[in-house]
Amino acid sequence: MEFERHSQESTFHSPLAEFEEVTETVEVRVDPLTGRTGRVADGAFLAPDEYDIDAVVSDSEGCFFCPDSVEAATPTYPDWMEMDRGRRGEATSFPNLNPYGSHSNVVALTETHYQPLDAFTTEQFADGFGAALEFVHAALEHDGDAAHASVNMNFLKSAGSSLVHPHLQTLVDDRGTTRQRRLLDAGRRYREREGADYWADLVEAERNGDRWIASTGAVDWLAAFAPKHHRHVLGVVEETGIPDAEGPAVDALAEGLTGVLASYAAAGHNAFNVALHLTEGERPVVHVIARAVFDEYYWSDSPFFTVLHDEGVVETPPEQYAADAREQF
Repeated sequence: MEFERHSQESTFHSPLAEFEEVTETVEVRVDPLTGRTGRVADGAFLAPDEYDIDAVVSDSEGCFFCPDSVEAATPTYPDWMEMDRGRRGEATSFPNLNPYGSHSNVVALTETHYQPLDAFTTEQFADGFGAALEFVHAALEHDGDAAHASVNMNFLKSAGSSLVHPHLQTLVDDRGTTRQRRLLDAGRRYREREGADYWADLVEAERNGDRWIASTGAVDWLAAFAPKHHRHVLGVVEETGIPDAEGPAVDALAEGLTGVLASYAAAGHNAFNVALHLTEGERPVVHVIARAVFDEYYWSDSPFFTVLHDEGVVETPPEQYAADAREQF
C-alpha cells in the first residue's frame, strides 16, 4: 500500500505581499488503487462567511416528496415489486419518474421538507438505506442481467439536486457507471497482484493513523488519501456482497454518515453528495463529499479540473478533515 505524494512550487511576485516574491506549494497525491491524482492547493475552496437560504428551503409548495403530495405525484412500482411504494419510518420509495437506467428508484428520505446537515438522524438514514436496498435486491432478483447497483444522494442545488426535499436515488443495471467499472477493474488487478482485497488492506493500513476517522461496527470510516472532491470520506463495509436491508451494515452506514455530515456542518458546509457502490461479491464502499456552500449566488465547484480532467482539487488536507470528523463520532 503506497501513499505517493509530490510537492510542486509556484513562484511569483504577489500583489498581496506588495509584489514581493512568494512561493506557493501544491501537493499532488496519487490514489493507491487507481493511480488517479488529486491536488491539495490553498484557495481551492471559496466559502461565504455567512449565508441565508431560508427563503429557498422553507418554500415547500408543490414539492412532490412532501407527505401530503408523495402518493399523488409519484409513480408506483411494476408488478414484480409486489407493492405500490416502499415505506420505512419516514422514508417512502418509488420508481424514478425520469429514470437513469433499467431500474431507477427514488427514496423520499424525510417527512420534513428541509433539514440542515447536522439535523439528519441515524434512524432517517437507516430507513432510507433500508428502503433503497430492498429495491436493489428485488431488482437483481427480477433481472438476471443486472449486476451493479448504487445508492446516491445530491443535497441542495450546489450538489446537483433539483429539489430541496432530501432524497436518495438508486440505480440498478447491467453496466454500472464509469467510476464503478474503473474501481472494480483496479480492485481486481490489485487482488491478482497482491492476493488480497484492496479495501481490507486500505483499512488496515490507515487504522488509527492521521486519516483514520472511526468504526461504526460493520463499517470503517477514513479520509481518502487523494480526495476526489472536498472532504472526501470513505466508508468501507466489512462484509462483501450487497447488504441486507435489515442487516447491521445499514445502521452502521447511517450512524457514520450522520457523523460525517455533522463534521461538514461544523466546517461551514451545507451541501453534499453520497454514492454507495454495490456489486455482488465485492465489498460495498460509500463515498461522501462536501460541495460548494449553497447560497443565492453559489459558486460551482465543478471546474475543468473536475469535469474534464477527473482531477480532484481541494483545499483542506485529508489529515485535517479526518481529525475534524473524528470529533463527531
